[in-house]
Amino acid sequence: MSPESYHIQQREGNVLIVRVFSKPFRGQEIPDTVFTFRPGDPQYELWNKRYIEQMTNKKMKNLSS
Repeated sequence: MSPESYHIQQREGNVLIVRVFSKPFRGQEIPDTVFTFRPGDPQYELWNKRYIEQMTNKKMKNLSS
């Protein structure tokens, strides 16, 4: 999954909210999918790593602007 296909936010208590952007399916728009992960959840570490990468990339883009 490419980083352009999702966005991650961190909320209070280190809760991660992951929005996976949808693509039209058979010509119809479908809603984005939203997941939440809390510390201790099986996939939390994977998404936390991606969140850190997302924030690092964002900072790098801001520095080069």
